[in-house]
Amino acid sequence: MKKILLMLIPTIFILFACGAPATSIAVPTSTPASLPTETSIPLTINSGSLLFQDEFEGSLDSGWEWLRENNNEWSLTNNAGWLEIMAGFGSINGGNVNNLLLRPIPEGNFELETRLKFKPVENQQIAGLLIYENAANHIQFGHGLCDAPQCAGEGLYLDLMTGGSFDSENFATKATGTEIIYLRLRLEGNIFTAYASENGQDWNLIGAHNNEIKPLFVGLVAGGAFNRTVQTPAQFDYFVINTLP
Repeated sequence: MKKILLMLIPTIFILFACGAPATSIAVPTSTPASLPTETSIPLTINSGSLLFQDEFEGSLDSGWEWLRENNNEWSLTNNAGWLEIMAGFGSINGGNVNNLLLRPIPEGNFELETRLKFKPVENQQIAGLLIYENAANHIQFGHGLCDAPQCAGEGLYLDLMTGGSFDSENFATKATGTEIIYLRLRLEGNIFTAYASENGQDWNLIGAHNNEIKPLFVGLVAGGAFNRTVQTPAQFDYFVINTLP
């Protein structure tokens, strides 16, 4: 059964940044962070009101739109109750990643949440939550694989792209062996904040970006591989939007 949480608590994640003019609100660290240990004390943040949820039971709810849909690379039946999107070749900024699943952005402050099952196998693969203006201006938060110096290998990444360039801070957080993860991404004013949880109850802060992009859509992303032959299933248990004060 799905576990839809209406209570928010800080989290952990991030990805491939190559330098950009945006301002970041960083969690200071000289090396990639790690998922919390048993001694970690998660912070608790109250969530807002439920605005939308899709539990991916049999069909997509109304309001979704596919960008560059390839209907051979997504499924609601391969794992019943989960939306599967194949994470293959292409990137958002390259304009060649398939099957971005988008819906209009809500007004005001909000928070996105999903439960993701994904094991990246190729450099630059990522799957997770997306806040999207266009190919050159967006933010993605998910579980990915990155071998660049500023990365954590297999981990969680919060990637901000503005004007076609990645921000240098990606809040890389190691997540080796973590196949199922809960993700939250919230927008409050111009602040984009990411949280993650291994159990859906205890959340940890990954990081935050401060940027004045003008997003138009929210949704899900899976892709990023350099290798054209790679196809790795990313499965999403649900997608939730909560309004925030």
